[in-house]
Amino acid sequence: MPRPLIGITAEYATVPIHDAQMPSHLSNRFYVRALVKAGAAPVVIPIGDGADTESVRDLLDRLDGLLISGGIDIDPASYGRQREPATGESQPERDAYEFTVVREAVERNRPTLAICRGIQTLNVALGGTLVQDLPEHSRNELWNQTAHRVVIEGGSRLERVVGEPVLDVNSLHHQAVEETGEGVRVVARADDGTIEAIEIEGAPDVLGVQWHPEMIRHRPPHLALFRNLVESARRAGG
Repeated sequence: MPRPLIGITAEYATVPIHDAQMPSHLSNRFYVRALVKAGAAPVVIPIGDGADTESVRDLLDRLDGLLISGGIDIDPASYGRQREPATGESQPERDAYEFTVVREAVERNRPTLAICRGIQTLNVALGGTLVQDLPEHSRNELWNQTAHRVVIEGGSRLERVVGEPVLDVNSLHHQAVEETGEGVRVVARADDGTIEAIEIEGAPDVLGVQWHPEMIRHRPPHLALFRNLVESARRAGG
């Protein structure tokens, strides 16, 4: 049976290649490794034109599932807020493209796992807002270790996927979901109340988490998120 084709949304950066600074589309290799380990065939999706809805639809026609990746801060203007001092660089073209991708994914219930910035993208695309700075959650030195725990809502899809009501997670973010968008349901929180996972009404195969499970894929509950994405994509692909 062919491996499901999972698209990973790319980051955009200028990097040194062949003695020159080259504008590039990039993917964290941990996403690729986690998806391969879970049984997927991953591909990186370059940032396109967010206004070109037909191109996005054509893309999703060819993909069995999506991973909406992490990265730099979303432009606060996209959720109607002024930029606070702690908010970092933004790329409005990436924001616009990913908003189009996730809206189309929700509309189709395309199997989707949204990670870190990805959960924020999902929420903002559906009309939600973000907390712009949570410095206590930015624990990059613990990238593959436990930074804190999250408590998962009983009976949620997330609980069924990971098989546990409480999960130890890493924490590499400084922003998070604040006001939830249309159809967004909170299904996990940190002990301080920070929103750590969401599900979408009417799109049961779309899931967002604030931590980075790809970096702790050696722990079965976190790898289970990728296995669930792959199995959902396999079913959707027929």
